Amino acid sequence: MRLGKWLSWIVVLALAGGCSLPLWADKPAPKQAQTPKPKAQPMMDLSVKPSELLKRGDARAMALVGPGKYGDDRYDRAKVEKELDKIPANATPEEIYDKLIVLLANDYRPYVKKYDHFKAYIETKTTPMPKEAKLAALPEGKRMNVVILLDDSGSMAGKVPGGVKLDLAKKAVKEFAAKFPEGANVSLRVYGHKGTNQPKDKALSCQSSEVLYSSGRYDEKRMQQALNGLKPGGWTPLAKAIQDAQRDFASRGGEGATNIVYVVSDGVETCGGDPVAAARSLHASNIQAVVNIIGFDVDDAGQRALKAVSDAGGGTFATVDNQTELEEAFDAEYNRLYDEWSRWGNENYDKVGKEGSRKYDELSKISNEFYNLKDQEINRLWDAKNYLDGKRGFIPDVGDMILHRDVMLGEYILETSSQLQDRVLKHQNELQDAILEKQNKEQDKVLQKQLR
Repeated sequence: MRLGKWLSWIVVLALAGGCSLPLWADKPAPKQAQTPKPKAQPMMDLSVKPSELLKRGDARAMALVGPGKYGDDRYDRAKVEKELDKIPANATPEEIYDKLIVLLANDYRPYVKKYDHFKAYIETKTTPMPKEAKLAALPEGKRMNVVILLDDSGSMAGKVPGGVKLDLAKKAVKEFAAKFPEGANVSLRVYGHKGTNQPKDKALSCQSSEVLYSSGRYDEKRMQQALNGLKPGGWTPLAKAIQDAQRDFASRGGEGATNIVYVVSDGVETCGGDPVAAARSLHASNIQAVVNIIGFDVDDAGQRALKAVSDAGGGTFATVDNQTELEEAFDAEYNRLYDEWSRWGNENYDKVGKEGSRKYDELSKISNEFYNLKDQEINRLWDAKNYLDGKRGFIPDVGDMILHRDVMLGEYILETSSQLQDRVLKHQNELQDAILEKQNKEQDKVLQKQLR
């Protein structure tokens, strides 16, 4: 149904040259001197007779004809019967019906307006993905910067089940970096790689923090070359490395992008810096980077210290003690991403469903109220018709017209409500299908990258 503009609600009935008003229109009350004007009632649109609209079968136009003089809460049976007594004996069924509508029509305009302006389109915004979850796929127009901070201090020469810690870390970092989405800016910064862990080299080592690899497209050969030259060095300037990472993000246009730090370290800060403060500052800055830490063969005190850093950076902390656990820690990132997409899909699927149900229920409420008001009017019309029958005998056709009005208005309510509810459900299903498709697509990407 194409929705038109509202019909005009004011009709000027002029008397000129002895012409009389039609039967179905109420005569205006005569002016009374020095008497306050009664509160104006909404005027009925009488541009087309109600009986003519009935013949046309235009239910929506019929619903816009109102309110009657005694419609809605102005109903007064005694006053209505006095008005009915004034109907001429020779009035036609159409004229009687028109008069009944002028007297008793309820005001359906608010409900027609609600139908006309009802937004069946579900506008609920989907919950955004957490920063970390965007690792799985880089959305069009989005930017992502990743800085891997690799501890290259002297303690990384230690051995764990599987081999030397630094060798295992280099292998895991290379495989992990290969799994980032194409277009992501991935950097490898090492720290503590200069000098030794002897006191004489502390100043040199504590100032060592250097980017060895940076690219927007993963280059396995260049990454391998960068890692090949690394040997365990000296002290552990973790705070400095995090501070330098903030400059790395800024140089890459970090503001407005997804920025993530991954720290691989086997120990705590040994250069007097404050990595907790550095991580907090990075996370709270306009860069808003997330700092994740993998603690490699770290004692209990070290684990607590490194976890405090990841907490301050809004990230996660994992502790590993051997080659297998290190590989599993990196793989866990992708398992977490897979779970994040599941959470995203479930949450937004339910959100769309709830909004669809709310709109569906809203339509049901509008229609029930409309239908009850229609039934109230129809009952009053039958009472008026029965009153006239008792006064002047059975009047043919008027009952059929009331019945016809009842059916037409009822069908208008049912069909309009059903059409709008169908549109709500259609869009709800489309959104939910799109959410599931997106969820499955991104989870597949996560799995594919994990299997590389």
